[in-house]
Amino acid sequence: MKPTSLPKYVKLSQALNKTTLKLHPSQAHGLICGILCAPSPHEETWQSVVTGSQTTGQTHKLLQNLYDASAHLLGDFLVEFQLILPADSQELPQRAEALTLWCQGFLTGLKLVNIPLINREPSEVTEAINDIIEIAKINHEEVVANEEDEIAYTELVEFIRIAVILIHQDLKKDNASSPQACFSGHLH
Repeated sequence: MKPTSLPKYVKLSQALNKTTLKLHPSQAHGLICGILCAPSPHEETWQSVVTGSQTTGQTHKLLQNLYDASAHLLGDFLVEFQLILPADSQELPQRAEALTLWCQGFLTGLKLVNIPLINREPSEVTEAINDIIEIAKINHEEVVANEEDEIAYTELVEFIRIAVILIHQDLKKDNASSPQACFSGHLH
């Protein structure tokens, strides 16, 4: 049975600091989730992008758990699926920055597996991708720690969570009949 609980933000941050690329934990989780939207994701893809393929021992085990748990939670469209973000006790601008990094990672993951981000046919998935593109552009330095921005942040997190499940489900369904997407090996 695959693990279904995602690693905690702090533990993931510590593990990623031991990799060559030292990605932000939210960005790494977004990347993995984007890659998982491909019709047949390959472990080599996420490992080379997230770790630089240079992890062993506990770090590798934790990152493998991140991948496996994310795949399980997205694959079963479970409501337990959550974005890996800093704790609510952290300053709002820091959490907003992590949210934009999560979105940027997710979009990069989609690009890595050749899911088009622009010039798509109009659909719910296209709208969701476009919304995530806009959220990825939020200037976290302009976020103010007030009740209004706190509510907006919470709503954005929930929106992205649901949008990612929708995107994953729809792309898996659409791509099941035409498996053209594959790992390009390029970040740009």
